[in-house]
Amino acid sequence: MARSFKVVLLVVVAALLGVSPAATARTSGPTTIFKPAAAAGYVNPGVMYARSITLHHNGEANGTLVSTFEVYRNAGAPVFPVYRSSDAGKNWTSVSQVTDTVNGYGMRWNPEIYELPAQLGTLPAGTLLVSGLSVPSDMSSTEILLYASTDIGKTWKLLSSVAKGGPAKVQDPNTPVWEPVLLMHDGKLVVYYSDQRDNAKHSQKLVHQVTTNGRTWGPVVDDVAYPAQSARPGMATVAQLPGGRWIMTYEYCGAPQGSCPVYYRIATDPEKFLQADDHQIILDDGSKPCCQPFVVWTPAGGPQGTIVVSDGGQTALAVNTAGGDPTQWRSQASNAPGGYSRGLMVMPDGNTVMSVTGGYHDSNYLNTVEFALDHVAPGISTGATYTLTNDHSGLNLGVDRTSAVQQSGAAAWVLDRRPSGYFTVANAGRVLSVVGGSTVDGARLEVRTPSPGSATQEWAVAQQTDGTFELVNRKSGKLLEDFAWSASPGAPMAQWSDTDGRNQRWTLHQTAPPDLTDGDFTIQNQLGRYLEISAGSTAPGTQADQWWYANQPWHLWHFVAAGGGYRIVNAKSGLALTDTHPAGSEAITQTAVDTGNPQQVWTLVSSGDRTLIENVGSGRFVTITNGSPSNLAKAVSWTELDTPDQFWTVRRL
Repeated sequence: MARSFKVVLLVVVAALLGVSPAATARTSGPTTIFKPAAAAGYVNPGVMYARSITLHHNGEANGTLVSTFEVYRNAGAPVFPVYRSSDAGKNWTSVSQVTDTVNGYGMRWNPEIYELPAQLGTLPAGTLLVSGLSVPSDMSSTEILLYASTDIGKTWKLLSSVAKGGPAKVQDPNTPVWEPVLLMHDGKLVVYYSDQRDNAKHSQKLVHQVTTNGRTWGPVVDDVAYPAQSARPGMATVAQLPGGRWIMTYEYCGAPQGSCPVYYRIATDPEKFLQADDHQIILDDGSKPCCQPFVVWTPAGGPQGTIVVSDGGQTALAVNTAGGDPTQWRSQASNAPGGYSRGLMVMPDGNTVMSVTGGYHDSNYLNTVEFALDHVAPGISTGATYTLTNDHSGLNLGVDRTSAVQQSGAAAWVLDRRPSGYFTVANAGRVLSVVGGSTVDGARLEVRTPSPGSATQEWAVAQQTDGTFELVNRKSGKLLEDFAWSASPGAPMAQWSDTDGRNQRWTLHQTAPPDLTDGDFTIQNQLGRYLEISAGSTAPGTQADQWWYANQPWHLWHFVAAGGGYRIVNAKSGLALTDTHPAGSEAITQTAVDTGNPQQVWTLVSSGDRTLIENVGSGRFVTITNGSPSNLAKAVSWTELDTPDQFWTVRRL
């Protein structure tokens, strides 16, 4: 297919459309939440076992991050501090502490924080829960307590004692309970935990109990219990998968192969893991993750979404885009430091995860509570212009004066990431909003002058497993939809609770790029591979190649305006992509910036709805050797072929 027209992208599209610059790119190095000091009485390891959540059921406070962790001090009963951030983790504020109001021993270990997605008994949706272990200083007992906050973490009240156990010692025949994890399912709250109380048969097993009110609990139900008494499955976490399935990850101490490898089970009911098959996670590089796993799932990344697992034995993440197929686990480098029982959380864009850590348990220094962001799946290009087409009606999101409607013609919408991590959706400088800031089903949508920070004007824009997108209002938590399943042009747009209907799904088609001279960019071809400099080399002359994910600085690129195009500069090395043809070979390498070298100047060329990257000096295009889909296949310049390895998507993170 011949290219239809050529565009040299030198226009700052976002500025022309009246949209302010995008927020920080969605990969990051470590950011501090809390740093203890010896002068304040902290002793090694200071802090540990950090957890974070994003609020989704608290109206204007939605998008707020809330974090808690263990503390180690030389005096006083331990507590679980509670910190909040309203700017996607850039700044954090201490708001409260969860204290042991039952025994006075202190909330010592294993904090878990959770936001109720629906009402539980008399507790409304949006109630925050914290569970953890009350343990005396002599370690003579363990008790899992559950606390609730209805004011976004400012104050806490005891709900109940979930389970009591013996001394806090792992050796048989001690009978402690450990490591609670919370999940609401089918109107019930489930608490999973590690249980040594059946010690004659099981040194440790994984169990759960359920409640319909947060105060009274059902019987103990086994989830993972191996025949060998010496087996010690522990540290469970659970995530929902598509197709009515659920995944539980856990460490299997005492496994036949030794150590504490990471295992998982997939079941169709999160209360019935006991009969599910178990599998060890073995990565594509041959490594076997060990210890303290944490699992999340996002619908982004392909037909079965993306499962992401952290563990305590390495900093890399385990990633699976094949629904948990045991043969399809891959290792992805993480920006986060390692730690004992790192927490994971999917961010509102759906293609970024936060890895939060409180450091290691055997540290001979004071740990720091910190997090980093990891890009795990393709997303939208922040600041770019899109059309939004409804998957049911086939009509486009448009504007009739101030009302949001659907129309046959295409309207231009700029999607811009805000400091909250959500997006504004702007047409001609006005942003998509819910009329009156309503949170009810059926509320109509409009476009208004931007009000920075307004939750009713911000949207989570997350890709689903079929490639379409859902737009979820930050304030209401409801989805943008073709109201009443209308197929008529001019029909109003509204918000509604998630029905999984096609009228709530949107196809996004990029019609103009963002300002290429601002931010970090990924460059992905239609083979699904990203342009990179292998292993982060900073050596001039290193040939560019392709890799299956883009998360590290050497996977990211900066566009620098040059005569007639751009220099494409690697974010790690600071060196510019250079076409060596014809002086050397066809290799595309990184070399020191040379302002007089046209072999370093590139243009983006539109070919239908796809983009080629053309060198100004040679007139040739960025291509992968032999069109190979393999990781590390080399980048070369070649004449136009219009093949998948020559078509690229440039995204600003």
